[in-house]
Amino acid sequence: MKKLFAFALAMVMALSLTACGGSSAPTSSSSDSSAEASGASAVSQAVASSEAADGSAGASGKIAVIRQLQNSDHTVQFFAGCVAEGEALGYSVDTFSADGDDVKMQDLMEQALQKDYKIWIISHANEGYQKDLVSRAVAQGIKVVGFDCGGDHVDGVTYTSQDDKSLAKLSLDALIEKAKAKGATEPINIIEINILGMIVPFDTRHAVIEEYEKAGKLKVVDIISPKLGGDTYSDVNTAISTDLTKYPAGQVNGIWAASSAFLDGAVDAINDAGRNEMLISAVDISDTEIQRLVKVPQYICCACVDPYVIGTVDVRLAVLKTLGVETPETYALSAVAVTSDKLTASDTMKTLNKYFPNFGSTEDFNTKEIKDLRAKFAK
Repeated sequence: MKKLFAFALAMVMALSLTACGGSSAPTSSSSDSSAEASGASAVSQAVASSEAADGSAGASGKIAVIRQLQNSDHTVQFFAGCVAEGEALGYSVDTFSADGDDVKMQDLMEQALQKDYKIWIISHANEGYQKDLVSRAVAQGIKVVGFDCGGDHVDGVTYTSQDDKSLAKLSLDALIEKAKAKGATEPINIIEINILGMIVPFDTRHAVIEEYEKAGKLKVVDIISPKLGGDTYSDVNTAISTDLTKYPAGQVNGIWAASSAFLDGAVDAINDAGRNEMLISAVDISDTEIQRLVKVPQYICCACVDPYVIGTVDVRLAVLKTLGVETPETYALSAVAVTSDKLTASDTMKTLNKYFPNFGSTEDFNTKEIKDLRAKFAK
């Protein structure tokens, strides 16, 4: 880019000299003004040509996508949605993962404050630091969208979320219905895998379980909470194995996970114990979960929002803010229940739109302004 600016400056100087006839004295003649206007146009064309050559033509600025959660397929696809939509709208996009570490998350946000980002997409920043760091970003003129963030809201920021109550209800209803079809009666006994107090969505999903318990629909016989920063697989596998010994067949009907990322250890524990009657239901889809739904007979439902679409919508909202378009303070993306009976081994996140129209793409906030920008930067 330094070469680009040097080239542009040289062009300005050369064209100015030509327009003024080599004189250093200023003039105000119409012919000189016309020549200067022509020179400015030539510079713009030259800069555009040079930018096109180095791949940065028309770049609108930089977007930082900073996510607190541990790395997973879900994170990869969320990042992919942000990158694809950001680049389609003329931005360069940098992604950062704190891998579930709040200290690292704060450090990443602090570092981003020192750089020239026009937009932040913040995922799962927690109470205790979200408001402070996002407020500082907004004060610097950065447009911010927060996904599944904790803490108080900051004026001017849109906070998006999955419809977490629907995610919990869809996944729990599927488990209850299937258990009753197999002869169980309410309340259905389940083991819950969740880390309460970790992130807002997990608490919201657990609140639905409490509602169902009060209504007599189900009973949680145990809550398994893997240690933060520990060996999640071993924690879950050991705890589930212990519970399956404690609760013989008929005394517990299934396992529900607040996140499908917890399921590896659970599935292996069920298989090792030969407990084929156990049902599994969870939240959050990915390519891994699609294959698990196909291969594991006990896994009946994964309630979800397409993470790629979440990234897409978050970027659109932030870009609309840069254009001065009014955006909502909050927005919840609709959930769907992906069930094993609809899937084949050849299905992936890219093929789920055969069954669910909102997968892979969305019209949410695909406004005229967004469409015009996409057309402008189309390759």
